[in-house]
Amino acid sequence: MTVFNPGFSLRDLQYIVAVAEELNFHRAAFRCCVSQSSLSIQMKKCERYLGVELFVRDHRSVALTEVGVEVVALAKVALEAARLIKDHAANKRDRVPATSLRGADRARLSLVRTVLDIKDQSRVFVRPA
Repeated sequence: MTVFNPGFSLRDLQYIVAVAEELNFHRAAFRCCVSQSSLSIQMKKCERYLGVELFVRDHRSVALTEVGVEVVALAKVALEAARLIKDHAANKRDRVPATSLRGADRARLSLVRTVLDIKDQSRVFVRPA
């Protein structure tokens, strides 16, 4: 079985979301506990890998491109899915039934399932609760 390598990490997705929410590389870098130059370099690497520009930058401002808005939305879903995976594993470890997910978590899981169904590029399958 071949393992899909997306070419970037969850940390990269966190960086993308931070820059999008802050619209400022300095504040996003501070929020992510990295230097501004490291964050900027990593964003350029992600853009190069994806083959699209996520942010329009000049010396005074940062703005999301149209594709950037879409990538940020998907990045948020991926980060939420990662959080749900961690929570699910912790629930199993602590022997808490998976049916004990709060309503908000169930809604997020439903959203993750929907995105996976829509994109159908993932090999992740979620068993219904």
